[in-house]
Parts: sequence; structure tokens; C-alpha cells
Amino acid sequence: MGRGPDAPPAGRPTAAASSGPTAVPTGAGASTATPTADPSATATVPEGYRLVHDDKGFTLAVPDGWRRDVRSTGVFYTSPDTRSLLQVFQITEPDLTPRQALEQASQGLSGNPGYQELGIAPRRGPGGTDGAVLTYAYDSDRLGLRVQAVDCAFAVPDGRQFAVLVLGPESDWPRQETIQRIALESFGPSA
Repeated sequence: MGRGPDAPPAGRPTAAASSGPTAVPTGAGASTATPTADPSATATVPEGYRLVHDDKGFTLAVPDGWRRDVRSTGVFYTSPDTRSLLQVFQITEPDLTPRQALEQASQGLSGNPGYQELGIAPRRGPGGTDGAVLTYAYDSDRLGLRVQAVDCAFAVPDGRQFAVLVLGPESDWPRQETIQRIALESFGPSA
């Protein structure tokens, strides 16, 4: 997924992703990520998902078989057919609220073919923190089909802000919402 009309879904012009060493998550395959003790570690993970303790500062549940990749715009977990993804990154701009981050994302994504913002609204983040959710769709040049995404930005108790985005074929909707709900229910920040 390169820049251009089919840019990475949350490649926010002003919501930069944090950087650091890469690791393979716990679950299927070898792991170099360090498990951390956090409240989500005891989360009940539904069948078909695995809990990962990512060295980028979070824990969450991802679908089984999805492969981890680190890019400049965050950590991506991609389905085996590469048609769906889950993206997580830290919002690092000072004084930017979750809603403002999503408004900027929508502006940045508006150049994608057929872009349509389907809604932006307040939404509680993990642990009841303040957040917002953006739902949108566009015609993916890379995939050759229309995709739909749901992006939730939220603050965590230590003041950091994260975004969890799930994107997939529009014909799969609302599967993206289910994957995101499970990811957010199991989400926990780590050091």
C-alpha cells in the first residue's frame, strides 16, 4: 500500500506514527515481542483471535492468521489474502484531540477515488476513555474494489493517544466493525 490515490488508510498527514524496534507478535509463529503485564492480558479472546503484546506500546486481539508488518504509518496486521487489515498507531501531535485526528484523517483521505465519509461521532475508547470513530469508504486502486473502514481514535489513562483502524472490502461490511470491537475490548497500553 503506497502513497497516492490508494494511500494507506490512516496515513494521516499530521498524525504521525511512533517508531521503535520491530517484533513478531505472540501467537502463531516465533515472537521477539516482550509480553507485558497489563489489564488486557487477562482479556477473554474470542475463538478465531489471538492476543498480541506488541512492542509498539499496546496489547490487543487480532484475527488468527493475520500477519504483522511495521510501516512508517504504524503497525499493520493483514489478512492472508491482503484484502483486509487492522492498523494501530500512536497519535503524537500535542494538543490534538481524538476527534481532531480523525477529522484530519478524513481530509487527507478525501483524495482517494470515490472517497465518502460515512460518519464521525464520539465513541468511548478502551476503559471508558474519550474517543471518536470515523467510518468511510473509497475505491481501492490496489485491490480493484470498494473498501470500507472504521477508525477509532482515543486517549489512554497515561495521556497517550492511539488509533485502531480496520479496513476491508465493502462487501464484507460490517465485519470490520466486529474486528475493531474485539480489538478495542482487548486493547491495553503498555510501556
